[in-house]
Amino acid sequence: MTDQKKKPEIKGRAIVTYGRSLISLLIAQSLGMRGIDVIGCDSVPMTVLSFSKYVSKNHVCESYDKDEEQYVEDLIKIAKQHAPDEAIPYILIPAFDDARVLARHRDKFKGLITIAAPEYESIDKVDPKDHFAKTAEEFDVESPKTWILNDQSLDEIKKKVEFPAFIKPSNDVGGRGISKIKNVTALEKEYKALKEKYKNRGQAILLQEAADGVDYCFCGLFDKGEMVASMVYHNTRTFPKESGPGVVRETVKSERFDKIAGDLMKPLNWHGVVEIDFMWNGDTHEKPQIIEVNPRFWAGLDHSMRSDVDFPYMLYELFGYGTVSEESKSKPKIGHKTALPALSTMACFEDLFSDLVRFEALEDQWPEIKKNLKEHHFKGALKAFKNALDDLFHLDDAVDEFKQIMKEAKEVEKISYGDDDPFVGLGVLFILGSLVKYGKLPPELTR
Repeated sequence: MTDQKKKPEIKGRAIVTYGRSLISLLIAQSLGMRGIDVIGCDSVPMTVLSFSKYVSKNHVCESYDKDEEQYVEDLIKIAKQHAPDEAIPYILIPAFDDARVLARHRDKFKGLITIAAPEYESIDKVDPKDHFAKTAEEFDVESPKTWILNDQSLDEIKKKVEFPAFIKPSNDVGGRGISKIKNVTALEKEYKALKEKYKNRGQAILLQEAADGVDYCFCGLFDKGEMVASMVYHNTRTFPKESGPGVVRETVKSERFDKIAGDLMKPLNWHGVVEIDFMWNGDTHEKPQIIEVNPRFWAGLDHSMRSDVDFPYMLYELFGYGTVSEESKSKPKIGHKTALPALSTMACFEDLFSDLVRFEALEDQWPEIKKNLKEHHFKGALKAFKNALDDLFHLDDAVDEFKQIMKEAKEVEKISYGDDDPFVGLGVLFILGSLVKYGKLPPELTR
């Protein structure tokens, strides 16, 4: 009689959406390494999750932003197919913007699977951005003055706004459509452009006065309005430098942000994860300002987890068992830094150029270098780089800055997604493909 391998006992099962993203991969790895069976799904077949050893099955479903009803029906079908026979937690975890969609259709999944997202009524108070603008006034939230623009209100708002300000669509992600406005002429021009671009998408156009300081990302988990866990990081380098995503991040103390976030989440009875963008100038006599609230996981989830705060597993526990165990809670490592390989290096060199080069001619040189790199014309990039060095650099300053870059490189932890999951690199080709084809990162990576 031959020995048969015993099927490993699973502790729970989770369906994770938006399998193309690194966020979904981090969720799957967090759960999978703890013996939780993970099912992936997305509207495209070739995803990061489809190559992860922690994912037992992948499904293709409709895209939530193309046909919401069909997306929900597809997920119900997938959930029924994988419904466990035993009494174990069975959780559907939205990895990106579909949290709002699944919260709205929560009743359709009742008795089948648990949706790990806040109540729709809570989300609707802060998302999209024009809803948060109204809630900020209602709850007297620390937030820059924000107006909802239209043809009738524009003339009056022009008299009130203090420049600089930011104009943006109410419901786009990853910084899409956001512009910094310095005067009335620019405001009129950008408003006209955004109104035309988003006219068929049903989005409001917002104008928000600029807040002093730099951006901070508050990441939290709440249990019916009570804070369970939090951590805060800020981007020490971005790429591209102006309005680009963070590629080097550092964990900072969260206390100053915790109270402001808690005061907003408590009356909303928030239940689940949330990411809140703050601006703060570092003055201890002034309060950080909330810029926007995102009812979902965030692009820096990898940094949060490497700072010892495992939000995916705590979320699983909260919705699977009704509470988060004390063993799963941990304090973030203050001062911990992480960097995205390659992109962080490019960001360092962009800083080197923008900070040390003295002549306006750089504006012609550096874009050409990035263009050549994007198109894989490495000889052209090298030639342009050499020309920039020869014509524009001040060598002594460059040496000092380069030493600082090398020091930072030794201090930060380089992010790697495949240390114990060797084939996910194939799925990361999706990320690179997006960068090459569209000249920008996918939206879930741009915060």
